[in-house]
Amino acid sequence: MKERSSRRHSEQVRRKLNQESQSSVRQAARRAIDPPVLQTSGRKGLKGTEETVSAVKRRFKPGWRLLSFAMVAALAYFVLTAFRSPEYRVSTVEISGLQRLSPEEVLGSLNIVGDHIFAIQPKEIVDSIAASYPELRDIQVTVSLPAKVTITAVERQPMFTWQMKDRLMWVDTEGYLIPARGEAAEMLTIDADALPLYQVDEDLRELGSTKIIQDKSIKKPGQSDLMFFAQTKHIDSNLLVAVLQLNAWMPNESTLLYQKQRGLGWADARGWDVFVGQKLESINDKMVMYETIVRNLEEQGINPSMVSVEFLNAPYYRVD
Repeated sequence: MKERSSRRHSEQVRRKLNQESQSSVRQAARRAIDPPVLQTSGRKGLKGTEETVSAVKRRFKPGWRLLSFAMVAALAYFVLTAFRSPEYRVSTVEISGLQRLSPEEVLGSLNIVGDHIFAIQPKEIVDSIAASYPELRDIQVTVSLPAKVTITAVERQPMFTWQMKDRLMWVDTEGYLIPARGEAAEMLTIDADALPLYQVDEDLRELGSTKIIQDKSIKKPGQSDLMFFAQTKHIDSNLLVAVLQLNAWMPNESTLLYQKQRGLGWADARGWDVFVGQKLESINDKMVMYETIVRNLEEQGINPSMVSVEFLNAPYYRVD
């Protein structure tokens, strides 16, 4: 009995040792194949690992300052390259809207061909053209890359000529005084002894403005002709209406008269001048009065040099 019991115990011990030996071999084999694993203790170790990864990400994350610096550097490189490149120097200047003036004449006064496109100031070009060519309005300048400048303008159309002893100017369809320059169709001429009454354009924009200007002379010593047109001038509206009315009354007259003291009139084909004043609100009565005076003079055999019906209650004539 004792022998069997002893034998069983020996076998159990042997099997246990054999199992432990096999388990040790398997663990050794796994350690040889698998890499070592970093062991952390609890939440504290896990949190530390996450903070380390987050810090690394923050260190290499590009911020707005870095992006701004990159954009500025790229822009600076582009501008520097453009300034050095001949492709960005003005090579083409186009102008449209001209009729009497030639594009070569206007563009020749600018002298911008060859200038750098980024140095072009549209407002300065507009001001320069307006000062040199008062007959142009609605001037616009467009700059296009790489090297093109486009100018558009509207040329004022003359309606009648204001002719004085030593010079002439035109009045356009809106009543603005403009220099007589270029070729124009045949039109009504006002033979005058003085400048017309006019208003400066800035005064017209002020509500209630009634400032009327009468210049004694256009030219002063050392003053250029264009100095008179430096400020846009509009003929007095009453005078403009009177010119149009008298022209409508006498469409066959290609020339009307104007005197600073007597106003508008015309040269009668019978050999004298006739004046009807600055305003024609009573033109019908004035024409009747004029014909009555002429009839009476013819009956008396008087040949006048001038007849005036400026004032209905005080008409008069003059004999030289």
